[in-house]
Amino acid sequence: MKTKTKSILVKALFAVLLAVLVIIEIARGFWALDEEVYLLLSRFVGGIACILFMLEFSFTKVLFPVGNKKPLLWLLALPGFIIAINNFPFISFFAGDCGISASADRILFYALICLATGFFEEMAFRGCAFMLLLKNRTQSKGRIFFAIFVSSAVFGLIHLVNVAFGGSLGASLLQIGYSALIGALCSMVLLLTGNIWLCVALHAIYNFCGGLVDRFGVVGSVQWTRAEIIFTAIVSVIVAAYFVVIFVRMPNSLADALFGRKKEEELENNVNSSAK
Repeated sequence: MKTKTKSILVKALFAVLLAVLVIIEIARGFWALDEEVYLLLSRFVGGIACILFMLEFSFTKVLFPVGNKKPLLWLLALPGFIIAINNFPFISFFAGDCGISASADRILFYALICLATGFFEEMAFRGCAFMLLLKNRTQSKGRIFFAIFVSSAVFGLIHLVNVAFGGSLGASLLQIGYSALIGALCSMVLLLTGNIWLCVALHAIYNFCGGLVDRFGVVGSVQWTRAEIIFTAIVSVIVAAYFVVIFVRMPNSLADALFGRKKEEELENNVNSSAK
C-alpha cells in the first residue's frame, strides 16, 4: 500500500509540474516573460519533473549517492572537468583577443541559468534516458556502450531544434557534435561516481565557461583564435583517449551499482557461501 500511495503521489506531482510548465509557456508567449527568466524557471521545473520520473522507476541510487563509490573512482572522473573549464577561451582572453564586460549580478544570473539548464538536461538525458537504456544492458561493454551512444546521440540531435528558431545549420551541426560528446563524458562520470549531481555541475560549468564571451564579450572579441582551437583540440583528444581507456578497463559492476545491484549480488554470494 505504501508503494502504491507513493507512486500515486509522484504521478500527481508530475502532473502538477507539467501544468506549471504549460503556464510558463503561456506566460512566455502572451505576457512577454523575460527570456532569461523563462529559461531559469522552465529548466528548473523540468528538472524536478525528471526527478519524479526517476523516483517512479526507482533510479534513486544516483540521486542519493552517499557511499555509492570509492574516492578513487571520483578522482578518475576529475579529468572530465578539464573539458568543462577549458571551454572558456583562456588563451584568447589572456592574449587580449577577447574580453568580458558585464556586472557581477548579470554574470551571477547567467550562472544560475547554466545551472538550471545543466540540472534539467542531466536529469532528462542521464537520469532518465541513459538509466532507462542501461537498466537491462549491464552484462557486457557492448551493451553499456550502446546506452552511452544512443542517449548521447539523442542529446546531440535534440539541438537541431535551434534551426527552427533561426539558428544556422552549420552552427547547429557543430553543436550536435560537441553536445553528443559532452553527453558521453557525463555518462562516464555517472558510471564512475554514481553521482548525477557531479554531471549537473560538469554540464553547468561547461555551458557557463563556453557562453561568457558569447554573451558578455566586448566589441571585437575573437574567442576562437587558431591557438585556442589547437589547444582545445589537443586537450579534448587527450581527455577523450583517457576516458576510452577507462571505459575499456572498468568492470561492468560499475553499471550494476547505479541500480543498487552490487549490494544485492554481494548479499546473494554471502548467502550461497554460508549454505556451502
